Amino acid sequence: MSSNTARGATTRPTPRRLLGLAVLAMASLLGACDGDEVIDPPYRDEIKPRVQVAKGNPVDDSLLAVTINATDNIGLKRVRLLLAGGITAEYDTVMTSAVTSLTINVNIKVPGNAPLGATVTARALAVDGAGNASDTALVALTVGNLEPPLAVITSPTTGSPVVSGKAVVLSLAGKARYKVRTLGYQITGAYNIKDSSVYTSPLRDSLSVLDTLVIPDSVRGATIQVTPFITDSLNQRVLGRVVSYAVQSPANANTEPVVRTGVANRIEISDTVFVEATDPVGISTLGYEVRTLTGQLVTADSVTSTGAFTTLVRTFRTRVPVTTFPTAVTVYGFARNANGRRDVARFVSGNLRQDTVQIVAGFTNPLPAGGQIADALYVPRTDRLYLSNIERNTLEVFNLADSTFLSPVIVGSRPWGLAAWPRNRDGVMGDTILVANSGGTNLSYVNLNSGSTGREVYRYPLPNIIAYSITTVRSATTDQLITQRTVYDFSDRPQFLAATCNGATTPGAQCGDVIVAYSTTPTPGQSRPFPNQGTLRWENLTRASSHFFFEQAMGASEGRADTLEVERFAAGGVGADSILVPHRQTIRRADGSTFPYSVVVRIDALAFRDTTFTRNSGNFRRAVFGEGGPVLGSRAMTYDATMGFDSTPPIPVIDRGVSRPLDVTDFIANTFARVQGVGINFDGELNAVKGDSTYLFDRTLRLQGILQSRASMGGLDFHPLNRGANSTPLRTRLAFVASSEPVIDVFDTYCYRRIAQIPIRDPIIGPIKSTVRANGQLVLVGATVRGVTLVSLGDNFTTTCL
Repeated sequence: MSSNTARGATTRPTPRRLLGLAVLAMASLLGACDGDEVIDPPYRDEIKPRVQVAKGNPVDDSLLAVTINATDNIGLKRVRLLLAGGITAEYDTVMTSAVTSLTINVNIKVPGNAPLGATVTARALAVDGAGNASDTALVALTVGNLEPPLAVITSPTTGSPVVSGKAVVLSLAGKARYKVRTLGYQITGAYNIKDSSVYTSPLRDSLSVLDTLVIPDSVRGATIQVTPFITDSLNQRVLGRVVSYAVQSPANANTEPVVRTGVANRIEISDTVFVEATDPVGISTLGYEVRTLTGQLVTADSVTSTGAFTTLVRTFRTRVPVTTFPTAVTVYGFARNANGRRDVARFVSGNLRQDTVQIVAGFTNPLPAGGQIADALYVPRTDRLYLSNIERNTLEVFNLADSTFLSPVIVGSRPWGLAAWPRNRDGVMGDTILVANSGGTNLSYVNLNSGSTGREVYRYPLPNIIAYSITTVRSATTDQLITQRTVYDFSDRPQFLAATCNGATTPGAQCGDVIVAYSTTPTPGQSRPFPNQGTLRWENLTRASSHFFFEQAMGASEGRADTLEVERFAAGGVGADSILVPHRQTIRRADGSTFPYSVVVRIDALAFRDTTFTRNSGNFRRAVFGEGGPVLGSRAMTYDATMGFDSTPPIPVIDRGVSRPLDVTDFIANTFARVQGVGINFDGELNAVKGDSTYLFDRTLRLQGILQSRASMGGLDFHPLNRGANSTPLRTRLAFVASSEPVIDVFDTYCYRRIAQIPIRDPIIGPIKSTVRANGQLVLVGATVRGVTLVSLGDNFTTTCL
């Protein structure tokens, strides 16, 4: 018969089969006449068609494009598309021949009065020849083809079993261009319910929430459909993709917990371990264990529950009793369900999952409100660390005694550099912190005795300093000599700070005038040829006087000589307008004759590249500067506040404490480095700049040695008691240098070799500060991508050149 069918022959029914069909027809007819229920024949098509709808690829923002895919086992009759919301439209197609599969690309013209960004809900429906209708398919569109609001259920995934009488933790996520006002879900199927969270100003454009979905005891052996929805600030409501769950009875669920863990490859003694477990019958115990590589238990922790929740999530705070760094251990999570079944975290293959991690030194603290740290300052009297948060306009205050953040101190705009008010040559600081507000042109004074953590009490207005070059040229038309005066207007916004003071240099001597040396924050609007280049200056806060660093640029350029003039314009009534560098002075000799005196400079050497680093010595006598920027050949300079001015001209202009131009040039020739940070020891006899390696030099910029450190975005610092070129005791003859790896390198600053590495969780990407607390503990502080990392060590490093 099959061969006949293959040839296209038809099979005729036998007489017995005809009789059976006739009897069946007669029974159906009689049943209809008697009013009995009509029974559909066994070959009736009861399979409904399927339809899918998705966003298409519009060729123009004035069109909305969708793609419809419809299928049926026998034949489609009709496919409809309905649009509602931002616009209203309908598309309808009827098949005139047998079609079992159909794909339609539809483009709908958007009316000109439709609001941009309005949400449009597209519904697709298919009907077959027997009248069976498909489920409705949905997709969200947006006028202008902007991204529509989106709501999704991220956990549990569709098809996951749930148990009656248990609470399911539902994870929802939503985002909307016009902010999220409402995020929720609705349940249909075995029972109906709706729940949502309503948000108030300030609204967010994306968020995720956890909600508890309790399955009633009466719902068993059925399927529920959960549909997420979102409403934006324009009250546009959009439904998300439907997720289905099969409801089981607790007695019929023979399951084991599915456990998932999350832990970093490097963790600190006090860190976090994430454990999540799911089981339809409920989780009663959730925890983790830390073991040595040989299997010995190091520590463990767990929490218990009533078992009413099918999903249990916990982020544990570890307390690992380890004193040697790094130490390799294994971490794994476990869970027990309400039926007493226990299992551990496993891979997809079913194999046991054990995460091998390194226990490292340090304690990382995320900033309470986020932001970015630019500088740090330790205050021994209060045992607190102050950190400038550029993005929050505050000083974050970290209390080392209990490792907590305290109330921040509000300061000026975009605080950058920090420095302590100098008191004496023993490094004792006053009760005031100076803050460089790089978003303004002032310095904040923070009184540490005011409020619980300090309070800003004054803003010192920095002056407007303008430089000029005076050049004599010959006129091309008259052949006369013409004097040209060119203005160079730089940004006056401070960046990094170094606090110094003049006066006696003997140990314990009280400070005289407080002089703050600082670099400036450049802008693109500065005078040519100096866009995006900064300057170095100092401000005598005691006398309200200023100095513009030009000493590094003294000398004539090839083929020209530019005479410098610098003028100070007082701000806020602090100080007076004055000429800092006159373009010409007259000096009288001993015999009564006179001669003109001018400062000639190389104009291109006046300014410095962006982010010029600045640090002061611990005794407040000296400062070091390192020119930033992404290129080689950076300059380094030093400053000594006790040297004073050259008194040759009537108005002294040359500060003898600033590095000589010849020394600056010689440093570049000896290093040719890209500066990524600077350091200076307690008495300023030894300085460092960090580039591809770390270069150590004395106060005259003579190179002393090279530390083989690694290039990175992090800085460096000396041991706080490092003095002279060969510091004693040996435990102080150290420098701590950031690396591109998650370690801090410890170097001997006289033998120039690495003596130790301190493993930490993340690489340092900002400054490093070292200090010795009152209890003798050595503390290193550095900024990382996760926050602020503090490393507490015994102050017992030792070194030798042998």
